[in-house]
Amino acid sequence: MIGLAIVLLIIIIGIVAGFDASIVAAIATLVGIFTQAFAGFLGLLALIPWLGPLLAKALAIPLVWLVNGAGYFLSIVLAGRGHGSSVVQSRILTAVLIIGIIIGFIIGKLIG
Repeated sequence: MIGLAIVLLIIIIGIVAGFDASIVAAIATLVGIFTQAFAGFLGLLALIPWLGPLLAKALAIPLVWLVNGAGYFLSIVLAGRGHGSSVVQSRILTAVLIIGIIIGFIIGKLIG
C-alpha cells in the first residue's frame, strides 16, 4: 500500500514539476517493481465484489503479458524504421486484443 502511494506521488510530482514523461514513467516503474506496488494494486482490485477477483485473475494471465510485450517489441521495430502511424495502429490493436482477452476471460468465468 505504501509502495502504491510512493508511485502515485512520483507521478504527481513529475507531472507538476514538468519532467519528461518517459523519465517519470521509468522511475515510477522501477519504484513499483522494487516496492511491489503493482502486486498491492492487484490486491486492491481483487477486493471489488464479483468483478474484482475476475479482473485480478485475468491480469495475471501470462498470455496478456506476452501479447503486450510483443506489441512493445513491434512498436520499437516500426519506430526504428520510421513508421510512426504504424506504431500507433499497432499499439491500438494490441490494447484492443488485450481488452478482448480480458473481457472474454471474465465472461467465460461468469458463464461457466
